Amino acid sequence: MFKLLSKIDVKKNPTLRILVVLSTIVLISFFFPTGESIEFEVKVGDVWNSKDLIAPFTFPVLKDKAEFERELEAAEKSVHLVFEEHDSIEVKFIDEIDSLNRLLTKELRRNSERGDVSIDSIAPYFQNHFSQEELNTLINSVSLSKISSIFSEVKKTVRMAYQVGLLDIQKSEILKDSITIRSENIERVYSKLKYFDISNVETIVNGVVKSLNDLSIEEKAITVKLAKSFITPNVIFNSEFTNQNVELSKSKVSRNIDIVAENEKIVAKHDRITPQIKRKIESYKILKLQRAGKLNVYAQSLGKMGHIAMILAILAIYSYLFRKKIFNDNSKILLISIIIILISVLAFLTVKIEVDAPLQYLILVPVASMLLTIIFDSRVGFYGTVVISLIIAGIRGNDYTIAVISLVAGALAAYSVRDIRSRSQIFRSMMFIFIGYLVGILSLGLERFIEWEVLGTELTFALVNAAFSPVLTYGLLIFFERTFNVTTDLTLVELLDFNHPLLQTLQTRAPGTYHHSVAISSLAESAAKSIGANPVLAKVGAMYHDIGKSADPNYFVENTSDERSDHDQLDPAESADIIIKHVEEGIELGRKHDLPKEVIDFIPQHHGTTTAQYFLTLAKKTQKKVNEDLFRYPGPKPQKKETGIVMLADAVESVSRTLEDPNRDELEEIIDKIIRTRFTERQLDECDLTMKDLTNIKESFLNILSGIYHQRIDYPTEKQN
Repeated sequence: MFKLLSKIDVKKNPTLRILVVLSTIVLISFFFPTGESIEFEVKVGDVWNSKDLIAPFTFPVLKDKAEFERELEAAEKSVHLVFEEHDSIEVKFIDEIDSLNRLLTKELRRNSERGDVSIDSIAPYFQNHFSQEELNTLINSVSLSKISSIFSEVKKTVRMAYQVGLLDIQKSEILKDSITIRSENIERVYSKLKYFDISNVETIVNGVVKSLNDLSIEEKAITVKLAKSFITPNVIFNSEFTNQNVELSKSKVSRNIDIVAENEKIVAKHDRITPQIKRKIESYKILKLQRAGKLNVYAQSLGKMGHIAMILAILAIYSYLFRKKIFNDNSKILLISIIIILISVLAFLTVKIEVDAPLQYLILVPVASMLLTIIFDSRVGFYGTVVISLIIAGIRGNDYTIAVISLVAGALAAYSVRDIRSRSQIFRSMMFIFIGYLVGILSLGLERFIEWEVLGTELTFALVNAAFSPVLTYGLLIFFERTFNVTTDLTLVELLDFNHPLLQTLQTRAPGTYHHSVAISSLAESAAKSIGANPVLAKVGAMYHDIGKSADPNYFVENTSDERSDHDQLDPAESADIIIKHVEEGIELGRKHDLPKEVIDFIPQHHGTTTAQYFLTLAKKTQKKVNEDLFRYPGPKPQKKETGIVMLADAVESVSRTLEDPNRDELEEIIDKIIRTRFTERQLDECDLTMKDLTNIKESFLNILSGIYHQRIDYPTEKQN
């Protein structure tokens, strides 16, 4: 299994790509409305623009879900707790009191006749009522004549408590004033105040015993202790019977408020939707699906997935036709899927959270729009916004209003970050996002005669969305960059900071190479703009393409100022090896400083598989047989338009520096020759540069270099006096 996975190109495998897309479709389908038909969605105040809706069958009009649940809750609260009286408890304890009285009296008389007192034989019978010390006190301090009196008072107190009834639940915990007593399948309601509970036991016993004047304090304490030990609840709560009564009470709550007969008109065309009509329509949708049966439920699930697939196809077709690098990259497809799913979850929550507030304006579509624009480009951001807006509309029951408003706000959010050059610019999007929501909410609200108070609430929620979206975008952008190893224009712009260690080292150790890189970056940026490539990537790649030269700067001509060269004492092959080695050293430095792969690619690709021509020519002059592979760069050839541009810019800038006071014609000839040479050497075969692109690149190079090497006007000198 693992061997098989290791052979799969996870990033480009089409099977995995299909799996990601299918998983996305299935997952989002769970967020679409279930239990109700999604053929239409209405709101109170809307106008019914379809044809007359006629009931195809008789169906009940269901109560509003919240109203029905309130009635169920009220029915549940109306039920009294059910208790059962257990008379056997009183009988058991009265018999036990009489038995202990006889046992203790008999034992005391026997011990008295023997002249000693021993409690060992009776202690086990009293262990549930007295400790060993308390039993000793009872025997030694209470006279035999008072034992019967004590037990008689205990018996009287216990009987009184049981005759009233002792609840096993505190009366303060019983919310209603009454309780139900069930006896022999007959239930009667009584006030809970009629009964005692555990908190009353102490008061009952102390009150009775306190009135016994013939008992000493110790004897009263013993009587209290003994009486309390015999009093336990005999009116016991029965949860089973209570739950049965609750279910019975709830079953009596009707789910229906009206009946719509077959062929009766539910709503006519151009009628305004009232709460009553809306309830009829919602009831019809629910009951229509119930009548459909399981087969149609499965068919509807299949339809929902087809619905989602059609929407996603908009973005898929665009990617396939115009963004092949996205379409063929599974990690990018997964990233887009995650963004769409996150917004779908938010849309789903706004449906499930039942509060009287416009939660739909908290669906953060602008976050998705900005993320897609920054990570990819503005066109992907816009198409993604269209797709996401349609999906959330479907999740919310084909809500046209939220689809349009989200699309406008998301499009403006994408527009606001289309040419972003610093992370702080994300926060300027707040204004654009709010303007989008403001225009959408006011336009559609006024069209539907929505009250100003409602519009104000919706705009408040939209303002929260506009304020929070840039913050979340900023955080998620960092997460996606690191998790998916994505290089955005923001990352690239940060690499243009001249304080970057690699650029500082290059400027210090190889100043000629540094200025050569700066010149190439200008050429590459201008050329990339002229053909619609990424100018930021081209500029950054040009700045870092020769960082490997900082390892041995003196071996490169731009860093030497005298006529002597370190190559003079070396064999041409050795010199070529040192020159070619700067590619490997540059890659190593780039990885060490965590440069993005897209930038590191410029280091080997700007030379492609060309040769170190100067040393190869020198070798051919001095040697009969030359192995050209020793003088050839390892490649690969440029894989992107941007790396192809830098290859051409590198050669053009290097040659143009050797000219003395070149004019435009000379520059044009040099540029033509270099482009033609690289083209015939097939170095540009893999980077998708067209002939039209090469023409535009040539014009761009020529304009830049003409500006640098323009001829100065000879101003007349002042005459000497």
